[in-house]
Amino acid sequence: MTRDWNSLIRYALEGAEGEPFLRLLKERLRTGSQVVSVRLENAGGKPEYVLILSLHKQLSEMRVPHSEGFTSWSFDTGTRMSDEQQEQTRFVLLLGERLAALASDVGPDVLMALLSNHLPALGAPRASEAARHLRTSRHVDSAVRRAAEKLDFLLVGLARALGRSLKYDEATTGRILDGALAQWISQTPRTLGLDAQVPHPS
Repeated sequence: MTRDWNSLIRYALEGAEGEPFLRLLKERLRTGSQVVSVRLENAGGKPEYVLILSLHKQLSEMRVPHSEGFTSWSFDTGTRMSDEQQEQTRFVLLLGERLAALASDVGPDVLMALLSNHLPALGAPRASEAARHLRTSRHVDSAVRRAAEKLDFLLVGLARALGRSLKYDEATTGRILDGALAQWISQTPRTLGLDAQVPHPS
């Protein structure tokens, strides 16, 4: 989408104009409301954040659809989810978006080969175990090795969001990201249309 320089800068700082829920949230925060807790719900396949806000000791609920704008805002403000499990749920969603884009870039078969070979080499405990169950017909080749750099870049970005933006310690950051990867891998074949299911017990 073409935009002029000023609108590009405004978009970078404020998010998309079409995010009225995020604008309303920011307005409520400017007028004194505070975020008490955030959880993620996925009703009808449309994820949304349920925020509990406090103003003058009165609690209210606000729902904000998942968007890149909300994600950026929450990272910029250090707004965590209500607990570690909810944080992992959010990062499954974020991983899904980023890995789907990577699959579109490198091809689903390269991504599956990458996950089944690279994650165990990294040593993330739960994700490595999940990745071992993926079936792939592709061997490690130059395309998979190039894609590994992109995967590492993606994982570093998400780990930084957890550790730097959301201020989780190293152990918690690793646990959340590993759990999110393992959970995403268990859902991957359906979301990407791949033949790489975790085998059913016979």
